[in-house]
Amino acid sequence: MIDIIVGWVQNFFNFSNVTEFKPVEKLTPSQMGYKFEHDELKRLMLRLKRFETVEFTDVGGTPLTPQSIENRYGKDGGIDCVIRIIAPTEKGAKNVATRIRNILVTGDY
Repeated sequence: MIDIIVGWVQNFFNFSNVTEFKPVEKLTPSQMGYKFEHDELKRLMLRLKRFETVEFTDVGGTPLTPQSIENRYGKDGGIDCVIRIIAPTEKGAKNVATRIRNILVTGDY
């Protein structure tokens, strides 16, 4: 009777595609911090992608992209990221800075 039920469940849920179960990787607190920071920065980059006057660089001026962030691990536990606003006018730069500040404060990214 049990063999029939097990066979029915296997056929019904189609477990034939499952070859092995991998254990869930347990992250250390520092790995969780890096993952959180990487994810947040990537979300912000995607949100500000349409801003033509905004670029993301590290402290040394190297451009950052969502793909390159995954390989960045700062000694202090953070990603050194600078949001640069390159606008032709001071008023334009202030306008973009205000919009970015509002996005950051409200968490709209």
